[in-house]
Amino acid sequence: MKKVLVLVLALVLISTSALAAEIGFLPPAMTSPFYAACIEGAEPVATASGYELLIMAPPSEDDYATQMSMMEDMITRGVAGIAVCGINLDALIPGIKKANEAGIPVVMFNTITVLEGVDVYAYSGYNQYNGGGKIADWVNQQTGGQAKVAIIEGLPSDYTTQRMGGFIDRCKEAYPGIEVVATQPGDWVRELGMNAAMDMLQAHPEISVIYGLSDEMALGAVQAIKQLGRDDIIVVGLDGNPNAFESVKAGELTATLDCGPVAIGANAILAIVEALEGVERTEKIIEAETTVVDITLVDNYIK
Repeated sequence: MKKVLVLVLALVLISTSALAAEIGFLPPAMTSPFYAACIEGAEPVATASGYELLIMAPPSEDDYATQMSMMEDMITRGVAGIAVCGINLDALIPGIKKANEAGIPVVMFNTITVLEGVDVYAYSGYNQYNGGGKIADWVNQQTGGQAKVAIIEGLPSDYTTQRMGGFIDRCKEAYPGIEVVATQPGDWVRELGMNAAMDMLQAHPEISVIYGLSDEMALGAVQAIKQLGRDDIIVVGLDGNPNAFESVKAGELTATLDCGPVAIGANAILAIVEALEGVERTEKIIEAETTVVDITLVDNYIK
């Protein structure tokens, strides 16, 4: 009987140890290749540090309840740390509080917006507002400062606000000849992005530039202009996804803002490992570089 008890205790300890060797990685969904690129950066760092990457994701980016349930599952499972990205940042706060109470370090990725009232060890992302401004600068260079722009928005979120606001504010500040004539949501999805682009082009045939706030929506806009037989429209996206680079190379998508998703994923896991090692951070923001990639640069980004 004692031998059985000892064996059971040993198995419990082994099981607990195995679970503690996991780092949770929780994107808002896997609908965008951006998150696959983040995982590409995160996984080797976790492995090299002696952890397994436990990846969970809801079926859609607006499924906040499922994401919260997954985060709670990770906490119950006893992961060593959690890297999380959410479309609705406020919806993550209860889960982060539970992780704080459990002593599990949390790093947020694909955002540098600091959350109040919770302990987030670090934020691995890029400046999305400045990214929108960089796209405005590029559009100005491509059009000589004269353009009618349609914007395909994502879901209501800090991401949409920052990416669109950076573009609009930069145009107001420096490029009075660039006018936003229409905006419509595409909810981060290619098909909805195509529908939004189609609707706006039919209502405003004078549109000369479409700015999709994600690559998937911008690629949807590419499909729309093909269907309409338009070859006079600039389409620019934002993410730097591999399929966007391929589309730029093929002469379809005009450009994308590369946001460094591989680096964002890698830096998120590096930060969790630092937290587990007791490293105190004086600067919580880990910012990736961004670059507008068009046909002149795309060969440097295709693997």
